[in-house]
Amino acid sequence: MSRNLEFSAVALGTRSCAQAVLVVLGFAGVLGSLCGCPTVGGGNGGGGDPVPLKEAKLNIEHNATDLDTGFQGFIDSEGWERLDITGPDGIVLTLEGRGKLRSLGLTELFFETVEPENAEVPIEDILAAAPEGEYTISGVTVDGEPTSGTALLTHDIPAGPVLLSPAEGATVPASNLVMSWSPVTQTITGDGVTIVAYQLIVEVDEEPHPHAFAKRVLSVYVRPSVTSVTVPNEFLEPGTNYLWEVLAIEESGNQTLSSSEFSTE
Repeated sequence: MSRNLEFSAVALGTRSCAQAVLVVLGFAGVLGSLCGCPTVGGGNGGGGDPVPLKEAKLNIEHNATDLDTGFQGFIDSEGWERLDITGPDGIVLTLEGRGKLRSLGLTELFFETVEPENAEVPIEDILAAAPEGEYTISGVTVDGEPTSGTALLTHDIPAGPVLLSPAEGATVPASNLVMSWSPVTQTITGDGVTIVAYQLIVEVDEEPHPHAFAKRVLSVYVRPSVTSVTVPNEFLEPGTNYLWEVLAIEESGNQTLSSSEFSTE
């Protein structure tokens, strides 16, 4: 299921058609150079203390239903032109604004790498592209000042929640629908895990509006002790197909989703 802010870095290859683009470089190893662009040089701006990023996150998302795995990141700032994400083995990703909108700067950014199927690229090979540890996200603001933040990446990947109700492919009433799943207590390797939240996403199985970000989707985060949610009657419609998923989110931010589908009477 696609996220509202999700994009795949490989889709940026046609940047010549855009007046303003985000160039994504890096994620060495099995992920390769995602946009096929040459490395762009750049410094960290002028002197002085770096302007802190508002948020800096780098996480792993695993799909327990489709069995694929990739990396996600989120950055928020007052405005930047270029950022390098540097980990224990060096730079893994470079982000740079180009084009006519570059002078405005970029603020919030969510990115997601390609998620190869585990049967084709084993999880161990994916994780080798970005070892565990602290990652420095640093670069230059639109004012030429240095900016930086720190993100923690672990390889603790939770197991996928077992979706209990509604059953896959079931047809259910369009009112008072309770969606439930089993609690997650282990990682995909059988180690103990601390879940900090679950996210339930329910969306209408339809093509989104071609010119708007908005989708008919219900998204709710609940505390780790909650394993069921009653869907508001105002959201569901009779005779409609829905997709749904539950994400188990562990304490370092890594998350694993399980997905299914149902229809209403």
